[in-house]
Amino acid sequence: MRQRTLTTFLLVGFLVLNAGTSVRAEEPKILIDKATATVNAILGDSNYAIAKKYLARAKGVLVIPGLVKAGFIIGGEAGEGALLSRNDKGKWSGPAFYLLVAGSIGWQIGVESKEMVLIVMTEKGLNSLMSNQIKIGADVSVTAGTIGGGAAASTVGSVGADFIAFSKSKGLFGGGALDGALIKTVPDSNESYYGTAASPKQILIERKFDNPHADTLRQALSQ
Repeated sequence: MRQRTLTTFLLVGFLVLNAGTSVRAEEPKILIDKATATVNAILGDSNYAIAKKYLARAKGVLVIPGLVKAGFIIGGEAGEGALLSRNDKGKWSGPAFYLLVAGSIGWQIGVESKEMVLIVMTEKGLNSLMSNQIKIGADVSVTAGTIGGGAAASTVGSVGADFIAFSKSKGLFGGGALDGALIKTVPDSNESYYGTAASPKQILIERKFDNPHADTLRQALSQ
């Protein structure tokens, strides 16, 4: 029963949020602007200095400027984000758009808004994101990045993880585990941003599409 309730919540939340992506044509550019602010906020904070170290050898990064979590006993979180890949020369691609949906059951009350940078550390992690949907914990592994202590801070548990998550939170929730979360592509946002149908592989791996609007975000990631 618990599992069925959680699955229902995820599906309902997923469909509601995903439906909204097709009717807000200006959203992709707004999302990129917010993602740039999130990158500056996290990478500019000395408590997250180690994130820069990981970013310098990352395969990609998924920036979610508004991961909103709300619930009363049954809770969940969801947010749209932009994924960019990094090639061997350190150059960042254009962004592809994704939706992250997670759920949880327990005694919790309140609403939280979380800025998140999910650093993709492995080829497996990046390649998994070329599919329409993945499940964290089943298809890929994730760990929370160490906060504080500078660039040389300990990162016990992060070795070998496909993703390393750094986040800033506001509200009544603490940072929760992402195991079980779903990450799904948002084709409508890709098409709106590039003016034509563009798959994540064409944007991130083949680099057939680009938008100069993303230059500011790329510059923030390259600092």
